[in-house]
Amino acid sequence: MNVYCKGVIKEMDLAVDSIIKLIETLSEEDMDIKPTEGKWSIGELLSHISVICKADFLIGMGASEEELDRFYIEAEPNINKTAIINALISNYSYLKEGIGLLHEEELLRETTSFFGITHSRYEWLLDTQAHLFHHRGQLHSLIVHVLKREPNVQLFE
Repeated sequence: MNVYCKGVIKEMDLAVDSIIKLIETLSEEDMDIKPTEGKWSIGELLSHISVICKADFLIGMGASEEELDRFYIEAEPNINKTAIINALISNYSYLKEGIGLLHEEELLRETTSFFGITHSRYEWLLDTQAHLFHHRGQLHSLIVHVLKREPNVQLFE
């Protein structure tokens, strides 16, 4: 694996590990809490988080809107902690394996998403990292500010 990708993956390893630890602080009842009308419940947010890595990798590899819609229908887990954790681990493993197979010229090859954004595949990896960290921050904030709990989960090294 490319040295730059190794650094990104190392940070994403920490993010995935901390997301799992945050999930483990929740009860199944917490999954239904929807702090803001018209926004996701905690469980819906976690379901989304669980598929980000594979979905974003597929986008970076040039998946069509139809392919991505089909992926979401098939991949989003039931809203329970075990299914979400298993999906997160599986989809993150898919991303790591896929990135690990790409040679430098493939990482630098630009692709244009179905929504019109052009990035190299390495830039898509960075976007995936940012996407994952963004939603992890939302989850942490929900636990602290809505559930009024201190999860005591390390978010950064």
